[in-house]
Amino acid sequence: MLRRRLLGRLLPCGAVLLLLLAGGIFLAVKLPSALAPVAAGERLLSLCAALYILARSPAECKTYRLLLLLVPWLGAVLCFFLRGERASAGVACSPFSDGKMNAAASLAAGNGLFGGFVAEAEYFPTGREMSERLFADLKAAKREIFLDYYIVARGRFFDTVLQILEKKAADGLKIKLVCDGFGCAKLPRKFERQMRARGIEATVFRPLRPFAFSRLNLRDHRKLALIDRNIAYTGGVNLSDEYIGEKIRFGHWKDTAVRLCGGACAQFAALFGENPTQNAERADGSIPCVPFADDAGGKRTGEALLFKLVSSAERTIEICTPYLVPGERTLFALTCAARAGVDVRLMIPHIPDKKSVFLLTRHYARGLIAAGAKVREYTAGFLHAKSITADGKYAYLGSYNLDRRSLFTQAECGVLLSDEGFASAAVRDFDEMWAAGTPVKRETFPEKLLRILLLPFAPWV
Repeated sequence: MLRRRLLGRLLPCGAVLLLLLAGGIFLAVKLPSALAPVAAGERLLSLCAALYILARSPAECKTYRLLLLLVPWLGAVLCFFLRGERASAGVACSPFSDGKMNAAASLAAGNGLFGGFVAEAEYFPTGREMSERLFADLKAAKREIFLDYYIVARGRFFDTVLQILEKKAADGLKIKLVCDGFGCAKLPRKFERQMRARGIEATVFRPLRPFAFSRLNLRDHRKLALIDRNIAYTGGVNLSDEYIGEKIRFGHWKDTAVRLCGGACAQFAALFGENPTQNAERADGSIPCVPFADDAGGKRTGEALLFKLVSSAERTIEICTPYLVPGERTLFALTCAARAGVDVRLMIPHIPDKKSVFLLTRHYARGLIAAGAKVREYTAGFLHAKSITADGKYAYLGSYNLDRRSLFTQAECGVLLSDEGFASAAVRDFDEMWAAGTPVKRETFPEKLLRILLLPFAPWV
C-alpha cells in the first residue's frame, strides 16, 4: 500500500518534470529563431537612437549613452522624447551705442524680443520689499495686468495679489495669469475655472498628466509681472509666502528682483500672446535694457547671452545662483575668465532645498575654485537669488538658474541692464552676502561616491 501511494505521488511530479524539460528543450531550440526579429528591431532602434544622440550637445551625449546602455529599449525610446538644447540664431539689432549691449540685443531678438530703454530700474534685495512695491503698482494699473509665475500658492502674498486682481477685473481691466502645472501642483484642479469666474484669464501651463514623461522637464519657470506694458518685475520671487518671509523654509529665504519702468517693458507682452507695442506708454528713458526669454523646449537665447556677458567681462564678475550645474559653454566661460585674471566670485546656498543638486553644485564650485574663482556659501538660509553683474556696469536679473534645466529646456525670462547705479546696488547686496558667507567645504568620501553616481545624469537633475 505504501509503495502504491508513493508511486501515485511521484508519477505526477515526474510528468511535470518531463513536460518542463521538454518545454526547455523546445525553447532552447526555437526561441532564438523566434526572437530574431525582436533582436533585430532592438538593434535597429538602438542604432537610430545612437545616431540621433550624436547630433546633440557633448554634455547630453554622455547622459543619453549611459541611458542607452542601462535600459536599451526604454532608453532608446526616451532618447527621442527627452528634449535638450535648441540654439537660436541671432538677428542683427543695434539700438545702443554699447557694443556689448548690441550683441546681447541681437541674441535676444532671435526669440522675438528687442532691446530698448527704460526710465527706471530699481533693485530689490528681498522679496518683501519687492512685494510691497508690486502691490502699489497693481493697484495703480489702468488697462491690463499680465502675470506669469512658476509657483503660485495660497497665502498672504498671493491672496493679496488676488484681491487686487479681482477688483481690477471688476473695473474692466484685462487680467492674465499663467502658472506652471508642476510648480502649482497643489492648487485645486478647478483653479482655472475659479479664476475665470472672477474675471481673471488663468492658464495652467502643461498640467501634470499620466504618461507625459517626455515633457516633464519642459516647465514654465518664469517670474514676471507686466503692468500696462510700461512696468515690469522679474527675478527669483514667486507668488508664495516663503519668498517674502511670511513662511519659513530653510531659514531666511534670500531672493532678489528688479522693477523696470519704460518702453522696453512692452516687449514682454509677446510672452502672453499680445502685441508688444499696443497701448504702451512710451516712457523710454535712458537706461539700455535687453529683455530676453526662452520658451520651454523651444529655441534658446538665454544661455548664449549669459555666456557673452561672462566671457566679455574685463575686471569683475559677481554671480548669485541657487543651483550651479552649468552647461559646458557656461563652465568654459567662467573657467577662462578666472584663469585670465578676472575677479570671479560666486555665491551658492549653504542650506540646500534639493540635496542632489546641492551635491553637484558644490562639485562644480570646487572645480571653479581650482581654476582661480572664489566661491562662498550663504549661511543665513536658502539662497534663491539669480543675478550676474560684470565690471560694475552690466547687470542681469531673471528666472534663470545656472543649471541645464534653466539654460536648455525650461521657459525662462530676464533682463540685462547697462547702468552703473543699478549694478552698484546689486554689488553692494552681493558684498554683504559675501562678508557673511562661508567657504565651500572639502568633499567627503560618501559625497564623492554619490557625486560619481549623479554626475552622468547632471543634464536632468
